[in-house]
Amino acid sequence: MSELLKELHITAEFCQDHPINAFSKHIPLDWVEEAFKQTGRASLRKRRFHAEQAVWLVLGIGLLPNRSIQNVCDQLELAFPDTKGELPPLATSSIIKGKEKLGATPMRYLFKLTAAQWDKQCEFDKVCDLKVLSVDGTYFKTHDTDSNQQFGHAQKSASFPSVLAFTLMSTKTHMISDAAFDPVSQSEIS
Repeated sequence: MSELLKELHITAEFCQDHPINAFSKHIPLDWVEEAFKQTGRASLRKRRFHAEQAVWLVLGIGLLPNRSIQNVCDQLELAFPDTKGELPPLATSSIIKGKEKLGATPMRYLFKLTAAQWDKQCEFDKVCDLKVLSVDGTYFKTHDTDSNQQFGHAQKSASFPSVLAFTLMSTKTHMISDAAFDPVSQSEIS
């Protein structure tokens, strides 16, 4: 198992036993607002599930991987009360639409911002005053869509495209400094 997968499993186990506030205290609200601004959209309608909340939803889905999208939304209390002040459950379809409208740009921005900020706070092993970092890669299956066909298939008999994920991380703390995604025909070295 790759180091990235090990760290993702450790994070998921941590989040199962701790409230989401244990993680959200490390991501200031203004960082999430900055990330949302990357969409270039503003909503004038009053919605129960604001687009900014979709950023927290995507983070929650990553941190609570074995829960339904509805459960993650409910646990994080992402919906706002309705006009009567009540908090009925949101329709799953509206949560999914909000997540899809968000797109990748705000999440990419938030990842880069948090990585840069946490990198400043992280202790690194050093050699000749240079940070010691490692590169790790793994691949995973993704949805069988036209846009994902560019990534290719890990095996000729595979029914789903596979994406190769690379991470650059501290050898001391395993803090991820950067990540990239490529077709499975690539490797960590190339």
